Amino acid sequence: DGERVDALAAGETGEALLAATPFYAEMGGEVGDTGLMENGAGRVAVLDTRAPEAGLFVHAVRVDEGALAVGDTVVARVDANRRAAIERNHTATHILHAALRRVLGDHVKQAGSYVGPDRLRFDFTHFEACTAEQLAEVEREANDHIMAAVPTTIYETSLEEARAAGITGLFGEKYGEVVRVVEAGEASRELCGGCHVGNTAEIGFLKITSESSVGANVRRIEAVTSFGALAYVNKVEAELKETAATLRVPPFDVSERVAADQKVLKDFRTKAKRAKEMVGGDVFNELLAQVQMAPAGYPVIIARTEVRDGGQLRNLWDVLKSRMEAPGAIVVAGVKDGKPLLLAAGTDEAVAAGFDAGALIKAMGPAVQGGGGGKPAMAQAGGKNAEGIDDALEIARNMVL
Repeated sequence: DGERVDALAAGETGEALLAATPFYAEMGGEVGDTGLMENGAGRVAVLDTRAPEAGLFVHAVRVDEGALAVGDTVVARVDANRRAAIERNHTATHILHAALRRVLGDHVKQAGSYVGPDRLRFDFTHFEACTAEQLAEVEREANDHIMAAVPTTIYETSLEEARAAGITGLFGEKYGEVVRVVEAGEASRELCGGCHVGNTAEIGFLKITSESSVGANVRRIEAVTSFGALAYVNKVEAELKETAATLRVPPFDVSERVAADQKVLKDFRTKAKRAKEMVGGDVFNELLAQVQMAPAGYPVIIARTEVRDGGQLRNLWDVLKSRMEAPGAIVVAGVKDGKPLLLAAGTDEAVAAGFDAGALIKAMGPAVQGGGGGKPAMAQAGGKNAEGIDDALEIARNMVL
């Protein structure tokens, strides 16, 4: 809590400084190391490492056993697996930077980064979103470099010599006269003080997971490597297999099936929208206002309608028969693409009273230069002459009324 103490007891947390440390402190986008300190009877967890001042490495600690006191000699152990994962991601960030410059152009400059054990994030200057093709090319370039098993070389040189050699540095970063260079082959040479692999092959492979905007002319790529990349690919594969099983197709046919299903869904939505518009309009009220009583004792509607689809005509009948005061029948006609459509339908009660949809449609068909058929309860017809609709409806009136 900001106060200097001589010792920490078991269960306490604090910050500890060592005369020398193997722990890397968070800087340059790379997260700080974690690990363990042991001093004989004491066991201390190192939760994070930071450098609030240049050259001052502060370890966030928690005493799990014994105590930790000023003057203790400790064995400091960095979490090796975590450090190795960070190293893989950090070197991959450099390689990604080089690949972006090769694919997008030399205007690409680093604008920020995050390097952790689980993933990497790289912000860079660019004036537009990367296309899928560009990202695929960047990923391919990066993985070509990684799988070439290029040894990593780390050395110090003067800032002047580094600049003369064209070694990449961060714009606006303050460097001393002596700088540290990390090279992963001629294609990737950067000024960096972070932790890196000894050979690019240690990275395994890199997988870009996203690309997005984080500001004006600044883009962000997130990626994973090694075991993280394998876990990501396995998750994508599992999702693909699950989707394929749901669709009952092989995994590599999923996109084709989804495209086909999307088309069907779009058609359903279009029809549903039309049906909703029909229900919400005056179509039903206008038709119900034309109800007449057939001599056989059932209500019947014989009329034109604005409905332009055979399926909608059937939906129309489903709604009308529920709104009629008594079980009845309809004979309606519409026009689709300049061609007439006829529908006759009746309830069981109307059919029992003598209504015969099939006979009506058969008689009406010639008037529209067409034909159709069906059963006494429902029949449909199409034709070529929409001008004959009125004649067809008159035929129906003469037969029913």
